[in-house]
Amino acid sequence: MRRLLALLVLPAAVLPAATEAATPGRYVLPGDQVFPEGVALRPGTDQFFVTSTQDGTIFRGRLGRPRAQVFLRPGSQGRTSANGIKATRDRLIIAGSVLNRIDVVNLRTGGLVRRFDTGTGGLVNDVALAPNGDVYATDSRRGLIFRIRAAQMRRAGAPVALQPLVRVPETLAPSGYTNGIVVAGPRTLLVCVTSNGFLLRVDLRTRRVTQVTINGGEGTPAADGMALRGRTLYVVNAASRVTQLRLSPTAATARFVRDITSPGFRLPTTVAIAGRRLLVVNSQFDRRSAGLPPVLPFTVSSVARPT
Repeated sequence: MRRLLALLVLPAAVLPAATEAATPGRYVLPGDQVFPEGVALRPGTDQFFVTSTQDGTIFRGRLGRPRAQVFLRPGSQGRTSANGIKATRDRLIIAGSVLNRIDVVNLRTGGLVRRFDTGTGGLVNDVALAPNGDVYATDSRRGLIFRIRAAQMRRAGAPVALQPLVRVPETLAPSGYTNGIVVAGPRTLLVCVTSNGFLLRVDLRTRRVTQVTINGGEGTPAADGMALRGRTLYVVNAASRVTQLRLSPTAATARFVRDITSPGFRLPTTVAIAGRRLLVVNSQFDRRSAGLPPVLPFTVSSVARPT
């Protein structure tokens, strides 16, 4: 059992030097109304997956190839929108946005394994995978955090109704806008808040939520997706940048290290670690909100990952 769980949550594979040298500077997503949001690496492979908020398409790409392809078509399994995404060796975990659900998909067949319902009136925005196989998800309209147990993830069956694990206080998450989430230890989650840029620490034992103090830099305004490797945290934020932070051992505080920018960023929403590269999703949500046509093609940027 321990070996199985370890296989499910292996970090993104360390890429051979030849593969990294051939990595494109961007990946093109087919379609003129994609407005992508989430990205995830499949452990032990060169595959990555990207979600579309516009119609629920799931794209699959390979790190050495410049163009991604459709993996799950729009509307598959009733999925008309998708936000955050995570991958194990054989599963995709997809945050269902305003559909208020989390879908688990078989990577070999593309079939739906199980669906988890989070109630009504929410927006399931991001998902995180713990080393023990548990899954955590944020709701960006209600300030909620949900948990799916590893045993539930492994079983196929009828939809499951989830109850919130944590309700983030309104003082820490105005308008309830909890967004990006990562697992920072056996009893610790980190969650960012888009409405105020706060980085929050959630103690899973006590379910207490506190603000992480960030020393230096300009903070993480309108923080969105995150990626964590060791004590290095990458936070995508509204300034069209990825802010690199160094966490304290308890993750109670963080130190600003640098801001990562690129001319290719177009309102990035999230980030994934691919060896010595970062994959950054260019959503173009600002153009959609303003009623402007997108700048084609839609892309995922690949930039060097500072350590």
